[in-house]
Amino acid sequence: MKTRSRTVFLLLAGLLSASQAQESPFNSFIAAIWPEYDRPGVLVILTGEIANERLPLQLKLPLPDGTDVPLGIGHNDTTTNLSPLPEVRESGKRWVDVRMVKQEFQIEFYYNPFSEGNQREGEYIFQLNHPLEEYHVAIQQPLGGENFRFSETGVDSISDDHGLSYMRKHMSQLLPAGTPKKFSFSYNNRTGRMTVDILQDILEKMPPQNLQTDTPQAGVVNRYRLPTYEPYAILGIVVVLIGVVFWQSEKKQKMSMTEEGKNFCPNCGAKIDGNTNFCSNCGNRLT
Repeated sequence: MKTRSRTVFLLLAGLLSASQAQESPFNSFIAAIWPEYDRPGVLVILTGEIANERLPLQLKLPLPDGTDVPLGIGHNDTTTNLSPLPEVRESGKRWVDVRMVKQEFQIEFYYNPFSEGNQREGEYIFQLNHPLEEYHVAIQQPLGGENFRFSETGVDSISDDHGLSYMRKHMSQLLPAGTPKKFSFSYNNRTGRMTVDILQDILEKMPPQNLQTDTPQAGVVNRYRLPTYEPYAILGIVVVLIGVVFWQSEKKQKMSMTEEGKNFCPNCGAKIDGNTNFCSNCGNRLT
């Protein structure tokens, strides 16, 4: 009887530990794939939010062949800028192996799976050392691409005012830790131009009031760049505001000094009482 009870206990404990092991540490996760956005190849952007009770969290993921330096945010308490991520090499492959200390994080890198010619065919194999109970995948269709095809079915197609289109899917099936998920795509790019170059042409033809970045939609990572005049306009506004604040501060200081001058002797600094014509401390004439 004791042996049977012990066996049942071990089985239940095993099931509980397996369930806990499959619990995702993420509140949200987006895998964004942007072919030929602002340089040849594919930009991958992984963003997410880690449950606070799971911090710090060690993240490990493989890099495609030919990946340049992976960058990230969320692994350093002292900066909010993208910085190089630590890597390890296992079985001839490069892996990002990083300890995240902030809830919100971003990892991005470029790789180039394309061969010569106009036809573009590529794939991205996504894999994490943690399970994902649900996540979003979003692929941006290059503005110069034609006959775009994506391996996923049942996708939502969304677009913005600038003509950028995305295929997006909510992945609700559990992706166990260490399980690879392949996304493939193909299209034709006859001009060879990057999306950002075509986008810049579109923005330059729009009225100035429309040259703004749209609010990002759910499941889509926003990476538009400001038109060149906007940073200077913002800088000008900041300079004006600083000038106004400085002017007001200086004005108050002068008024304070003027008021103080009426109450204290300009020769010795002693306080003056009433409307006397002479300082009671040093005898200096006040009028």
